[in-house]
Amino acid sequence: MKVKIPVKVADHIGVDRSYIKKINRGIRRPSLKTARKIIEAMEGVVSLEDLRPDIVSLVHELSQKNETAGHATLQGRPASKE
Repeated sequence: MKVKIPVKVADHIGVDRSYIKKINRGIRRPSLKTARKIIEAMEGVVSLEDLRPDIVSLVHELSQKNETAGHATLQGRPASKE
């Protein structure tokens, strides 16, 4: 991860400091809920892509597949013709 999360963020978001250290070292990945708290606590200095590139990549891939298939949403509903 390019941006290191200050350990004091742990106190602000209610997680253990060792957990933040593990995220910084790439040993752990935060849940989406925790990632959101970290992003908010750091006022956008760190992004979801920094914290969970796997999820961002998956969403992008699924979005591309949906556009190719002509679907409006990830649920697979056909696009509306407006």
